[in-house]
Amino acid sequence: MRITNSMMSYNFLSSLNKSLEKSSKIQMQLADGKALHAPSDDPIKVGRSLRFSTSMELNNQYTQNAKDAISWMETADDNMQDLSKIMINIKEQVIQASNGTNPTSAIQTIGETVDNLINQMISIGNSQIGGRYIFGGQSDKTAPFTRNGDTITYNGDNEKISMPTHPGEATPRQDSINLTGTDVFGPGLKILNDLIDVKNHLRAGTVADQEWLSDTGLALIEDDRDQMLLSHSSLGARMSIYEMAKNMLDSSNTIIEGDQATNDSVDVAKAIVDYKNAENVYKTALQIGARIMPMSLADFL
Repeated sequence: MRITNSMMSYNFLSSLNKSLEKSSKIQMQLADGKALHAPSDDPIKVGRSLRFSTSMELNNQYTQNAKDAISWMETADDNMQDLSKIMINIKEQVIQASNGTNPTSAIQTIGETVDNLINQMISIGNSQIGGRYIFGGQSDKTAPFTRNGDTITYNGDNEKISMPTHPGEATPRQDSINLTGTDVFGPGLKILNDLIDVKNHLRAGTVADQEWLSDTGLALIEDDRDQMLLSHSSLGARMSIYEMAKNMLDSSNTIIEGDQATNDSVDVAKAIVDYKNAENVYKTALQIGARIMPMSLADFL
């Protein structure tokens, strides 16, 4: 095959551009520390990097879900503690009212105090976080509890809210973050209705009412408080599960970040050596090109 000057020039310029392109690529890698800028750089590593990015995105979403869930449950936990304190206060008031030494007016005053404590419990039941009512089930945009005289109405539902922290279908009953109005105050708002009954006996203040309070009333309050503590304990158990899930997700994030950094980062020492080699090749090519490129008019001047 006959080799012409134009073929030599073309091959030289093509090789020179490839050498310059390699130098430019290595220079870019050294500038930002990343080995991958295009799929053609390393298809296998690019595919792995995309999988790492997808895993990180998913993990970040699960981590945020865990944080939101813990924030929700911590708010509910604080409110349940407040409700428990009110139940203890009411019990103390009833014990004081039923000791047989108080005049009727004093017992009736205690009845007014208990009535105010019931209103306070309803107010706690209508607590919100981020504009959502925490004890309303999935109907969390409407105040779950309203009171009209001695009638207290629950406007929420008994559906659970779940914030997934792992792939797969959500199971709200198993990993719920909320307590509904039924969980807090019992079926048919039994706890609140029992307290209304206690309040009415206090307001009456007769000897028979005091006997009812010391026997039936205190027993109801004790049972209702036990039921409330049971719901509170179940919330605490689920909160522990979400805290463990968050810790695991944080660890996974650290591992994924490390794997992606190892996959995407350039080996600086190797890149510097490669860059120096490419630079030397480029300079040598220029020297050779000066000998093989055809002479121009400028060479004769």
